Amino acid sequence: MKKKLWRTIAPLALVALAGAGLAGCSGSDSGGSGDKVTITVGNEPTSDQTAALKVYKKQVADFEKANPNIKVNPTTTKYDAQTFQALVASGKMPDVISVPFTDIQSLIARGQVADITSEIKADPQASKVNPTVAKVAQAGGKTYGAAIGAYTMALIYNRALFTKAGLDPDKPPTTWEEVRADAKTITDKTGAQGYAAMTTNNTGGWSLTSVSYAFGHTLESADGKKATVDNEATKKALELYQQMRWDDNSFGSNFLLNQDDVFKQMAAGNVGMMVNGSDGYNFAVTNDGMNKDDFGLAPLPQEKAGLGTLGGGSIAIFKPKATKEQISAGLKYVDWIYYRQYFDKSTAVSTAKASVADGSAVGAPGLQLFDNATNDRYLGWVKDEINVPRENYKAYLKSTTTLPLVPEPMTQAQQLYGILDNVVQAVLTNKDTDIDSLLKTTQTQAQSAVAGG
Repeated sequence: MKKKLWRTIAPLALVALAGAGLAGCSGSDSGGSGDKVTITVGNEPTSDQTAALKVYKKQVADFEKANPNIKVNPTTTKYDAQTFQALVASGKMPDVISVPFTDIQSLIARGQVADITSEIKADPQASKVNPTVAKVAQAGGKTYGAAIGAYTMALIYNRALFTKAGLDPDKPPTTWEEVRADAKTITDKTGAQGYAAMTTNNTGGWSLTSVSYAFGHTLESADGKKATVDNEATKKALELYQQMRWDDNSFGSNFLLNQDDVFKQMAAGNVGMMVNGSDGYNFAVTNDGMNKDDFGLAPLPQEKAGLGTLGGGSIAIFKPKATKEQISAGLKYVDWIYYRQYFDKSTAVSTAKASVADGSAVGAPGLQLFDNATNDRYLGWVKDEINVPRENYKAYLKSTTTLPLVPEPMTQAQQLYGILDNVVQAVLTNKDTDIDSLLKTTQTQAQSAVAGG
C-alpha cells in the first residue's frame, strides 16, 4: 500500500535499480524461426517518469533482441476498475496488463481474462511461482494470470523496544492476547507506544480487515456480493482495540494516522508494534532511516479460528481473445521483465550489486514470489550482496509458504476500507462506543457500497 492500498508492481520492479547493469544478460530465447508475433503490453512508465522510461525502453529492446520473432508495443494503459469493462469491450485492452489481487476473481467470473493454464505449465519460470501466491489467479482448476509481485500483512515490531522492555525480540507474539500483553509491557517499561493502528486514507479499514481475518472472518462473501462486516471476529478485533486503548493505555494518543505517520514513528523508536505489509522494511529502514537491526517482522498473529493473512499484489493477465502465440510471447515478456533475476545468475548478481550501490536493500523480507528451491537458489547467488539481517525474520520467512493467503475484499475494497476507517476512529476516540451497534450501522453502509460495485 505504498501511497495507496494496491501495492502496484511496475514493469521496472526488478530492473529499475540495476539500470544498464542488466544489459546483455541472458534470458528466454525464442530463436529466429517462426512467424513474427506482436504483443501490446500495458503499464509502460509515462513520459514524466524520465529515468524509469529510459530503463524500460532498454529492457524492451534487449528482450526483442533476444526474441527476434516477438515485437512488443508498449502502452501506458493501466488497470482501472471503473473503465476496464469498457476497455475490454472496445477491443483496446493490451495483450498483457497487470491487475490487483482484489480484482482477478471478478475478471475471471466475467470472462475478461484468458485461460493460460497450459502456457503456465509449459513455462519453466512462471510454473515455479510460490503456490500460495499462484492460487490467487486460479479458479476451477485453471490458471488465469501470472503473479508478478505479492505481499502479506504481518506484524512489524521494533526489536530495540522489545529488548528495552525485557521482551525477547526473537520471540514475537503469535496470538492477539500476546500482542496486547507485549504492547502493555512496552508502554509500562519504556514509555513508548506499545501498538499503533493506522486510521486514515483507508488504512484503518485495511488493517482492521487483516486483523478480522486473523480472528476468523472475512468482511465480504466469497462472491463479493454481500458485505459481512457485522461478524463476531471483527467484533473481537475491535474489542481488543478498545481494551488496549482504554484499559491498557498502550495505543498512544494520536488517532488520525496514515501509513507514513506510523512508519516514521516506528523508525524513530516511538512505537513497538503495528500491522502492515511484509514489504515494510523498505518503508521503515530505506525510507525512514530505522536501524536495520531494530526492524522486526513476524507472521500476522492468529487466533484459533484464524483464516490466515490478508495478501495483495499484482497479477499479469492476458487479453481474453489473445492467441496462443500471443500468450506464449506475453509470458516470455513477463519472464524477462519480472522473473529473470531468479533464474539467471548473472542477472541476479548484477541486479543485486546495482541495488547495493544505489543504497537499496538486497534480501529484504517479504512474501517470496517463487517456490523455496528457486528462492533459496537466488539467495545463494546474491549471498555476498545481502545487506539485511535475514536471521531476524526467521518466523515470518518460514510462514510464507504455510500461512494461508486470504484475498482482499473482491468488491469495492477501497470504499469498504474507508467506511471502516470511521469504525476504528470511533472505537479509539470514544470510550463508550457500543461496538455491536456500530457494526450493525456499518453493515448497512458496507452493503450499500458492495451493492453499488
